[in-house]
Amino acid sequence: MPPSKSKSYTAEEKQFLRNIGFKIQFFRKQQGLSQNELAEKSDLSYTTISHLESTAVYGVSIISIFRIAQALDVDPSQLLTFK
Repeated sequence: MPPSKSKSYTAEEKQFLRNIGFKIQFFRKQQGLSQNELAEKSDLSYTTISHLESTAVYGVSIISIFRIAQALDVDPSQLLTFK
């Protein structure tokens, strides 16, 4: 039987992904942007931005992080630093 393609994350990985979403939401609101406006500026879908900012776990590519950071005019590391 082939290995499952479903993604399962550890508790730490889940929290890491949630924290990225919280940071995206923080910077987006700080700049007065809607999720739709951020989606347009980052060339990502509204659904992607919405999922990232939700409390559900949603995997994200490094390119998406880069695009969002550019759209928010922040360094990508600011979306990945939580302390």
